[in-house]
Formats: sequence, C-alpha cells, structure tokens
Amino acid sequence: MEYRKNFYLLIRGVFINLIIIMVIVAIIDPYFHYHKPLTFLSYKFSSERYINDGIIRHFDYDSIITGTSMTENFKSSQFDKIFKSNSIKVPFSGASYKEINDNLEKVFKYNPNVKIILRGLDYGKITDPFDRMEYDNYPEYLYDDNIFNDYKYLLNKDVIFKEIRKNILLHTFNKNKTTTFDKYANWNDEYTSGKSAILKYKKRKTKTDIIETLSKEQYEIINKNIEKNITSLPKKHPNTRFIYFITPYSILYWDDLNQSGEVEKQIMAEKFMIEKILEVPNIELYSFFNNYDMICNLDNYKDAGHYMENINEKILEWIEEGKYKITKKNYKEYIERNLKFYKNYNYDEIYK
Repeated sequence: MEYRKNFYLLIRGVFINLIIIMVIVAIIDPYFHYHKPLTFLSYKFSSERYINDGIIRHFDYDSIITGTSMTENFKSSQFDKIFKSNSIKVPFSGASYKEINDNLEKVFKYNPNVKIILRGLDYGKITDPFDRMEYDNYPEYLYDDNIFNDYKYLLNKDVIFKEIRKNILLHTFNKNKTTTFDKYANWNDEYTSGKSAILKYKKRKTKTDIIETLSKEQYEIINKNIEKNITSLPKKHPNTRFIYFITPYSILYWDDLNQSGEVEKQIMAEKFMIEKILEVPNIELYSFFNNYDMICNLDNYKDAGHYMENINEKILEWIEEGKYKITKKNYKEYIERNLKFYKNYNYDEIYK
C-alpha cells in the first residue's frame, strides 16, 4: 500500500513539474508562439523557421522585408527611414518561391492592413516548379493553431536549455539587448568578400558547346510558378505596395551559366517573368543586372551569389531613387543589353 502511495506521489510530482516547465516556456516564449517579446527580458533571435511565424503573428508592423538569405543583410532601420514605416524582417534562407509566398499569405491573415512588402526574387529559382519546397523539415507545431501538439514546443529540451537558458536568461543577465531587425540573421561580418576569398572555394564548370533554350513545357512551368507564387497575392491585395527585386548574383554566376550554355535560356526566363509581373499594377519591379560595375566587382560578394551588406544598403537607396526600376517601356532594352553583355563577356579574365 505504501509503495502504491509513493508511486502516485511520484507521478503527481512529475506531472506538476512538467506543468511548471510548460508554463515557464509559454510565459518566456522564445519562439513568440503566444506573444511578442517581454519587455523585461532580452531575446537573442535565432532559427529563422522557428521564430518567423511568431514574428508575423504577434509583432507590431505595417511593412515587411522577406526573401531568402539574399535579404538577410537588410536593415529595417534604413527601410523605415526611407518608407516612413514600422517594418519586420523575416528571411527564410534557401527558400523556394512557394515557401516565401506561403508565409506572406499568413502575413495577411494576421495583419491584413500591411502596406509595403519588400521581397527578393532569387534569380536562380525562376524555372523551379511552383510546388517546390527547398526546406521540408518545418516545426509544424509552431505554424498551426492546434494547441494539442504544443507540447513539442513546451517540453522541448533545446527550447528549455538553449533558447531560454542561453539565448534569453543569460543574454539578459549579461545586459545584452534584444536582437534588432538590423542584426537578425545578418551574416555580413562573418564572411570575407573578394576575388581571392571566393575563388579559393570555387570550382569552375566544364565548358559545353550546347546552347540551351526554353522549351514549351518549361515556359508552362515558369508561368505556373509566377502565377501561384509571385503575382497571385498582389492581385488579392491591390492596396498593398509590393516591391520586388531580382537578386543580383555576381559575374561568377553568369560564368557558370556561360560554361553550361544557359545564359540566353536564363535571360529569356527572366524576360517572361518580367512580362507577367508587369501586368500587375501594384507591383514595383527592380533589377540590377545592368549595373555591370557592381556585378563584376567581386569585392561586393562572399560567393558567386551572395552580396554583402553594402549592396543591400544600395538596393534600398536605388529603390528610394527609382533607379533600376523595370517598366513596360524599358524592359526590352534592359533584356537586350544584358543578352549582349553576358553572352560576350570575357569570363576567362576572372581567373587570371
């Protein structure tokens, strides 16, 4: 009888402790699943796909910066100064067009009055299928509205010991401040830019004599991707200002395309995408591939695609000034100039 009593006491004690842990996690809430950050604690933001949904749900904002790692170095403070806004930055590193669009749809669910969306369109993903997901390991318990699976969050040892203990309590104890959207996901200071740093790890593709072109089927794939993941949301929300920019990869990316005979194919895919986007009046489209000095200067890049923070800053300045804006009047000239430049560039000079 005594053993049974002790067993029940043990079970009750364990249950009470679990409840206490769950309550503590819910109150501190490192992933913002239930509320925005508490003012008396300092939060160190980490793990984009774990906290972005909470940011979208609970933070105060009227504008949003989003995209892949190509948008991680943007500064909300600069954006807010230019657009007189209160913005959040929610990048999804490596995301497909579908993933970005899916999360933007949630933005309007939680904040239907958002006024400006700045979104990067990764140049290499134009030809992807509309349903492609680069990342398939989502913590769904943070994204759905089912409270019965929240135990995966509330009793998660990484949440308790890493996020709460290290990234919040110790972060607060050491008198650090909550991460700003200028610093969140910003990797600029972690990498070295420049030709020597990039080519140290860059292996050049083997040259082919085959010239690739877009097939009818590929045009259909691109069309579906654009309609589902790029233009559908602006059409649903005509009062929101959508600012799209095509992410400006370096000349090394173009060397890869040239080596594989895909320069014209990629530019024709871009042309098709531009034409479809320009049909939607509340989308502003920018592209910087005709800024050849920037594209060819490897000091602006950490690898073939990723540009440094100074380019993110320039992109916002150019948008403010209306530079490099693609319109129905200038897009054909833009395409023709880029075809001529990237098809005839002396890529061998890069490696000398």
